[in-house]
Amino acid sequence: CGECQACRDIDAGRFVDLLEIDAASNTGIDNIREVLENAQYAPTAGKYKVYIIDEVHMLSKSAFNAMLKTLEEPPEHVKFILATTDPHKVPVTVLSRCLQFVLRNMTAQQVSQHLAHVLNSEHIAHEPAALALIGRAAAGSMRDALSLLDQAIAMGSGSVNEADVRQMIGAVDQRYLYALLQAAAAQDGAALLATAQEMAGRAIGFDSALSELALLLQKLALFKTVPAAIPADDPEYSTLQQLTKQLGDEQIQLYYQCLIHGKQDLPLAPDEYAGFVMTLLRL
Repeated sequence: CGECQACRDIDAGRFVDLLEIDAASNTGIDNIREVLENAQYAPTAGKYKVYIIDEVHMLSKSAFNAMLKTLEEPPEHVKFILATTDPHKVPVTVLSRCLQFVLRNMTAQQVSQHLAHVLNSEHIAHEPAALALIGRAAAGSMRDALSLLDQAIAMGSGSVNEADVRQMIGAVDQRYLYALLQAAAAQDGAALLATAQEMAGRAIGFDSALSELALLLQKLALFKTVPAAIPADDPEYSTLQQLTKQLGDEQIQLYYQCLIHGKQDLPLAPDEYAGFVMTLLRL
């Protein structure tokens, strides 16, 4: 609740009945044996003794075996919280004695909405496009998103803007993506190469450029098929509208496939620039 004495003590780091153990650095049986020996004693301040074991899959086989007896017949006053990113690495004998809660990654939209809520409550100026970029870069992790947000605030001297975030996470400037698609649609090879050379001069990662292009095409396909899916206040709305007039449905699908295959082939190319240019020429 964050208000009672127990919660306030936990936040202050002085609650003796809550113990968090990092199994990645305490993998042995001795570390677990010490925990299990202390578990038999009644709590001193709280209702329960709570042991949080993070990355529990890192424990050794002997450590898991030592835990089994306590997990089978846990004392009334003890709660174990076992956290892991790889549940399949936890022995079945341990899993069968636990209640399992699967925590799924958040969507990029949920992450950016929460970041907007945080920034509004802190009265920090921000651009929606910048938050959308952070939401995608965080890949569903709110902790990573907040870390990136902190960096973006520092970089923008107290505000969060798209240009700074793009530079920070290595995302490609949208104008390059639009220029590439327009040149491909117009079958203008010279313009394609000129844009690719400018991107190379700015040391833009071609792997992320192909990903961003594919993402833009996915947005275009969505705009054509379900126009209501893109809100009218989207900062890219007018550009998307213009591009959908230049590209047909089949063309968008074909470009998307070319880019996905180009991204797969990039590690096999003589160098990234050559692989990127070959994908553009294929378009």
